[in-house]
Amino acid sequence: MARSAQPRPWAFSGRSLAALYLILTAGPVLLASLSGGLNSPTVYPVLARATGVAALAMFMMQFATSGRFEVISGRIGLDRTMGFHRLAAVGALWMILLHVVFFLFRGRDGSLDMLWQRLVLYITTPDLASGIVAAGLAVILVITGKRLRGRIIPYQAWRIGHGVLAVALVALSLQHAFTHARFMADPFGATAILAVALLALSSLLVVYVLRPLQAFRPDFRVESARTLSPSVAELVLTTDRPDRFSFAAGQFVWLTIGRRHTVTDNPFSIASAPSDLPRLRFLIRNAGDMTAAVPRLVPGTPVGVDGPHGSFTLDEAGPGPLLLLAGGIGIAPVMSLLGELAAARDTRPIRLIAGARGPQDHVIRGEIPPLMAGLDFGAIFLADRDGDREDYETGACSPDHVRRVLQGLDPGETTAFVCGPPPMMESAVAILLEAGLPLDGIVMERFDFDAGNDAVCHAVRRRFIALMATVFASVLSVALIAAA
Repeated sequence: MARSAQPRPWAFSGRSLAALYLILTAGPVLLASLSGGLNSPTVYPVLARATGVAALAMFMMQFATSGRFEVISGRIGLDRTMGFHRLAAVGALWMILLHVVFFLFRGRDGSLDMLWQRLVLYITTPDLASGIVAAGLAVILVITGKRLRGRIIPYQAWRIGHGVLAVALVALSLQHAFTHARFMADPFGATAILAVALLALSSLLVVYVLRPLQAFRPDFRVESARTLSPSVAELVLTTDRPDRFSFAAGQFVWLTIGRRHTVTDNPFSIASAPSDLPRLRFLIRNAGDMTAAVPRLVPGTPVGVDGPHGSFTLDEAGPGPLLLLAGGIGIAPVMSLLGELAAARDTRPIRLIAGARGPQDHVIRGEIPPLMAGLDFGAIFLADRDGDREDYETGACSPDHVRRVLQGLDPGETTAFVCGPPPMMESAVAILLEAGLPLDGIVMERFDFDAGNDAVCHAVRRRFIALMATVFASVLSVALIAAA
């Protein structure tokens, strides 16, 4: 039975991450409530200060959940990490809204006219400008992160701007908190917030200072680059220092072409097996950005490799049969898994369903039969169009395809690895569950997790919302107890 060829770096479990997040966001509020001059005519100022402290801690935690730290995403996957990152940003924005609303009710007069007067006063008071600007930046970050990322704004420009605005948001919020928040007047709460700020600063230093140095340490360079089809290119890297890099089949890396800063990097799944080192192979779809230049890369061009990352690995599989479903360029990490299984001469039943737009888009179709020769392997190749050849079938993956490849196998003992476009993955999950596979027997890693509308994504999103609810309940409960 194949397992990851290299030992995986240690990473927090999902439950440990949830507990840490609760401690680092609601914890400062608890410590700040121990003292700090909480006397006020109503409970609202206490609630306002508590939610302000929590919002600041939540936004600072966004730096640690950016998806670039294997210690965080190693066991839960990049998709879940980024899904939580985006949901937590919305949660922090709601916490800011509560912070403002509670302050509007700070006096005994709660009439609409008085609330409006207080709002105008807050907005126009120069001393509160840093807080007002920080709240505006929070709105901009959430909206652009969800609606404009890689669409209206090019991804790399959005990424740089997103990082700069996030740093400005936290800096202004810290100034606002320590200048105006009596809730932070005690050493306990202030120390806790400074500790979270130090964590955020450390995250920035690792991503933008340490990682650029580490990415070029394995000394990878282009060995070859060529076009495999009108939409797919192959990039092969090689190194004279393979001892400086290891990975597990199915993982991905962030590539930086040339001696540029890694802020320009892009994520790509590795299509080769660990046994293929010192070569790394990538199948890259032309998405109209830097990917269009891949076939023109000159041999010898240096390439920064940040990674490995991801949990789309055989460590997630049970001891039973394996079913690999790949759509389009999703065949890249699946090829890595197949290579690892073939190198280990794995004896489990291995089944593959691979789909593409047309037969010409199955760029590595001819490699698979000889690779898997001698193993318990079967495959169905699908094409959305022009699939009338004998070795292809027309159409998307259907319940009938899954039923056929699982014939004679126990679905309840099968692990399915699914990778491809979001619509294909959502459809595949429904088909797999209908076929009898358990929910925890479906392994996915997607870069658009928050767009997912399948049962796996729904289950994970419910856990995220439950954690956010726990944070809100803890913050409000601590504030009410402190006010009492």
